[in-house]
Amino acid sequence: MAAGGWFQNVWRYVRAPRVSEERLNQRLQEIHRDLPAPVFWLLGKAQSGKTAIIRALTGSDRAEIGNGFRPCTRTAQIYPFPDEENCLVRFLDTRGLGEVAYDPSEDIRLLERQAHCLMVVIKAMDHAQQCVLEAARAILKAHPEWPLLVVQTTLHEGYPTPQTPHIVPYPYASDPLPPTVPEALMRSLNAQRQWFRGLPARFVPVDFTLPEDGYDPVSYGLEALWEAIEEAVPLGLRAMLSEADAARRILRDVYFRTAHPHIISYSIAAGVVASVPAPMVDIPLFLGIQAKLFHTLASIYGQEMSAQRVGEISGALGVGFLVRWGGRELLKFIPGLGSAASALFAAASTYALGCTLCLYFSHLRRGDVPDPAVLRKLYNEQYAEGRRRLREYLDRATGRKRTQP
Repeated sequence: MAAGGWFQNVWRYVRAPRVSEERLNQRLQEIHRDLPAPVFWLLGKAQSGKTAIIRALTGSDRAEIGNGFRPCTRTAQIYPFPDEENCLVRFLDTRGLGEVAYDPSEDIRLLERQAHCLMVVIKAMDHAQQCVLEAARAILKAHPEWPLLVVQTTLHEGYPTPQTPHIVPYPYASDPLPPTVPEALMRSLNAQRQWFRGLPARFVPVDFTLPEDGYDPVSYGLEALWEAIEEAVPLGLRAMLSEADAARRILRDVYFRTAHPHIISYSIAAGVVASVPAPMVDIPLFLGIQAKLFHTLASIYGQEMSAQRVGEISGALGVGFLVRWGGRELLKFIPGLGSAASALFAAASTYALGCTLCLYFSHLRRGDVPDPAVLRKLYNEQYAEGRRRLREYLDRATGRKRTQP
């Protein structure tokens, strides 16, 4: 396909997609329904550190999290990340533990058909946890197959002085705990662990603070928490929620942090649509999804879409992008491999396009157009990164064996 013809096709879909908005939205809803977002159930008293955990895992700030929660039962509220339409993960927070009698049966009914990870959140030096333990036992009695993580928070409250630094390297993965752990803190952590005897609990001590608190690092134990989550819920969530290092260096601003989860969501949708075995059948939906990505990112950055801007992007990305886009369909002719490879290429190219658009729009906000060589370099880097990040997720989503296209 000639570059001019490709540009005309893309601009036609951006301006007026051939696929109806109703059909496209229906397909996106089907994809999200078939790939339900896992639910992390954070069970703990008020001020135990649940919001700090969400902040550390998602990169959202406290205000965004506070405004994002919505009631879902009489005793719980739920936070979809990044939002309900493009949800990748949900956090359920029970309210009023320790203040009123808590009956988890309504929450269990709400969530019992979704993937789960029960995260019991307790302050490392707080031993008034009877209400939390009773609720946890009731939940696990109803669903003993759910993985259980016990996150012991605010470790610094057990340090000998406020000036005591975190222990580096992280020592809390050892069992028993090493003597480098302060004695009072060690006694308290061990006592809390005894409460969960007989349950398949994994313990993760963490200390998530703010920069002004004076502790370094501010997300102490985050690596250990991610390892525990990935072992409990192996959906490649870390790759989905983490930003590529190269993109972070170039695009680190509030706009990109807002845009990145949408890029991931549209990339997954593009990959699922492209897994249709018949060549060329999925192109209208695929282009429709990329058109929605254009509009979403333009809206986030406060920019208007126009033929000139689509032309600047397509011209900057060059022939390599066009060949890759067309070659995705040719892959489907390879027996036993084509659809899976096509899905991965579609997802990765959408991911790379989204990151490139973010850089493009961020330059426009400053009143200039970026060097085409910079856009091409970022696209190629993010295409490779997106392929690496999305391969495992799409393999699971489409039920195929891993491929190495």
